[in-house]
Amino acid sequence: MSYSRLSMVGGPDKNWRAYAYATVAALLGLIWVYRETAWSLVVLWQSSETYAHGYIIYPVSLFLIWREREYLRSLKPQPNAPAIAALVVLACGWTVAQSAGVQVIAQYMFVAMIPILVTAILGWRVARAIAFPLAFTLLAVPFGEVFIRPLIDFTADFTVTALQFTGIPVFREGNQFSVPSGNWSVVEACSGLRYLIASFTLGCLYAYLTYRSRLRQLIFVVLAIIVPIIANGFRAYMIVMIAHYSNMELAVGVDHLIYGWLFFGLVMLILFWIGTHWREDNAAATHGSKAQPGTAQASASPAKAISYAAAALALAAAAPIYLHYLERQTFNPAPIALTLPQSIGAWTAVAPAAGVQPVFPGAAATALQEYRNGDRVIGIHVALFRNQHQGAEAITSQNVLADEKNHGWDVTSSGMHTLSGMAAPAAIRQSILRRDNQHLLAWQWYWIGDQQTANQYLAKWLQARQRLSGSGDDCVDIALFALYDIQPDEVTGVMQDFMRQAMPLLRQNLQQISRTL
Repeated sequence: MSYSRLSMVGGPDKNWRAYAYATVAALLGLIWVYRETAWSLVVLWQSSETYAHGYIIYPVSLFLIWREREYLRSLKPQPNAPAIAALVVLACGWTVAQSAGVQVIAQYMFVAMIPILVTAILGWRVARAIAFPLAFTLLAVPFGEVFIRPLIDFTADFTVTALQFTGIPVFREGNQFSVPSGNWSVVEACSGLRYLIASFTLGCLYAYLTYRSRLRQLIFVVLAIIVPIIANGFRAYMIVMIAHYSNMELAVGVDHLIYGWLFFGLVMLILFWIGTHWREDNAAATHGSKAQPGTAQASASPAKAISYAAAALALAAAAPIYLHYLERQTFNPAPIALTLPQSIGAWTAVAPAAGVQPVFPGAAATALQEYRNGDRVIGIHVALFRNQHQGAEAITSQNVLADEKNHGWDVTSSGMHTLSGMAAPAAIRQSILRRDNQHLLAWQWYWIGDQQTANQYLAKWLQARQRLSGSGDDCVDIALFALYDIQPDEVTGVMQDFMRQAMPLLRQNLQQISRTL
């Protein structure tokens, strides 16, 4: 180093080796205790190209810490008691998230325990010196699915508006649109989430390495979020234009993806090149920012480091041990016979004709039936989940009434809808689906304990409360659906009347199956 900080803060602390060993041992113990959550991270990194960057997050963090090794050696490790309290809070948060089946929150709680555990053992001054590398580990959590629908909507809006501005006539329905040369659909792969995550990750790292001013770092990170979103809109627009003027011969196959990544790479290159004009990563700025006079206080004894590490690990381990105990106590092996009646009032069961094939992986029992009354047909699907675990959960985006990939249905709109004159549920989640010339209106909601709701966040909380109270984890996903010709209002009144007649019979059936309903 051209600039020495050791002279300002004293020589290397002789207890660092013991503290380092205690920290590494505690971190390995934490990973072992929360191994299921840790493994869920690896599975997502492996299975999704969007989150494959997770593999490099920890190596990058370790490298950034290694860059500060000379400065760290000059600091005096001092275990921090408040950090242990924060670790307990995170463990409690993990317990609630795990009970609710919110994997991403459970993963965040676990990953956040890593920098907090480091702080508990090494102290606040050390943690502050490596604050960014510790915070950077949070990017290892696969997050972003919640943004897919808004990103799809933005990309569709941007593309259609740009095409209209160009003078090309467009007919749009949901995220599908048609131009004279062909039909297009903005799907999950077109949302730009992959570009956004890559840009945000690289933007954070670049801002840390290039700037010292917090304002400049913040501005660059904000640009790393905004630029890829807008760029993805331009990307989609240009792909449609290339295909349109090439008579649908270019940019419609593999080259569609190639053009996307080349364009994204070019946009990132320009963004980083512009960012270099305000760089502050010279040696004096880098080293001087942390060159603070040290205190005369000596580091705590190695015994204290070991005791703090053991106490922190023991408190963190209490959460998964308690949850495992609850799962064993509430495990319900009882067989399930879920059936729907052959008639509901004037409605009579008929063979399925709507072409709906629900996908609810891991459900303990499902039932699908369509009913006819005159010229109207209403379908109902019930899925009961019990002894839930990852891959077999009631409240997840993997559960769909009809999917586009296998059955050709595309969700054109989705949102909450209030039902008039209904005690429970007072509101449902309403979706409109399209397949070729068919249109389907679907209502969905959850039944947990003695409450019904269509709000997924409330449903998660009800499920967590039920599990933590030792009442089991039974949860029912209910869906009504009907085909319509022009407007969904054609069938809403009929569906609501059918719902009033069906709910008492459904409640009676479910109460015989589940002790919690």
